[in-house]
Amino acid sequence: MAPPTLQAGRQTKQQQQQQQHPAPILGEQLGQPVSLIASPVPRLKHQRHPLLSTGNYHGLVARCQQLEKHVFPKAEAMDLCKELRKPNQYLFVVLQQKILGNDSDMLLMSYGVLALSKVDCVARITKVCTDPLYRGLGAGEHLVRCMLAALGHPFALDSALHPSATGQFATICGAGSLCMDIRDIQLHVDTQRDAAVRMYTRCGFRIKTTIPNYYAEGRDALLMSMSMSAAMD
Repeated sequence: MAPPTLQAGRQTKQQQQQQQHPAPILGEQLGQPVSLIASPVPRLKHQRHPLLSTGNYHGLVARCQQLEKHVFPKAEAMDLCKELRKPNQYLFVVLQQKILGNDSDMLLMSYGVLALSKVDCVARITKVCTDPLYRGLGAGEHLVRCMLAALGHPFALDSALHPSATGQFATICGAGSLCMDIRDIQLHVDTQRDAAVRMYTRCGFRIKTTIPNYYAEGRDALLMSMSMSAAMD
């Protein structure tokens, strides 16, 4: 057990995080399902979510970068500003209103990066991150489904009408907005992240192979994939 001084320090840090990240509004508190908003960060006006204003997207990349540095060690943290300058990289977010009726005050729950390759016709989910304070609420699952919907995957378009495994609903926009001849969708996930593997499996991904020491010595990765061509048959 940690000394009392360390325990007190941890409590203080947790309290500070809660002040910086207010707890999400849960459906049980409202007596109704909560709608999360899953959306690509638009490069074109028509890609903007109908429930979001231009101001809602302002500063999102910087907010995602701040969360990136908070969650991932320095060796694994992605420079989002640099990556998103590339024409084939797309940022997706899941937002929730902090206060009902205030459409300008949005909570960033989850974000991810999708990379498209014309060379091998593969879409790669290179980043999925959910704020640790809001994990287990379905935000990561809706984020992935939004990516699949943007690629025109019929599985995601159908499932977007239903709640996630946690019972939360999401409005997903940008369906079919990424027009490219994509044959497969791939991602890597740590073999120790059982919850993430289950979530990707619910979204339609299947394990293709294991890559030893992918993240670091002794940290293996699962390569998971989904075929677009099989989905269209």
